[in-house]
Amino acid sequence: MRYTWDAQAELEYIEAAEYYGRIDPDLGDRFVQAVEEAIEWMRSSPEVFRRIEGDARKVRVKSFPYAVIYRFEGSELNIVTLMHLHRRPGYWRDRLG
Repeated sequence: MRYTWDAQAELEYIEAAEYYGRIDPDLGDRFVQAVEEAIEWMRSSPEVFRRIEGDARKVRVKSFPYAVIYRFEGSELNIVTLMHLHRRPGYWRDRLG
């Protein structure tokens, strides 16, 4: 299933990966791998994950305090945010427009 990133979500992903990479390059690699695994779970069974706001759903990123928030329609998924689970809850809701 095809997916796209909201521009702000993609920036969040890049910034988080760079943050973990500055701490330790291996940690940065593990973060990227964990996000990619979450996206693959999302792509393989998008309807399985819990709805959290309207038609937005959440899949947790294993071993990191992040979740991928996405919406899907037909065969296209849109990643709304890569949300840090302990900071500014709900800041991304205006992206659901």
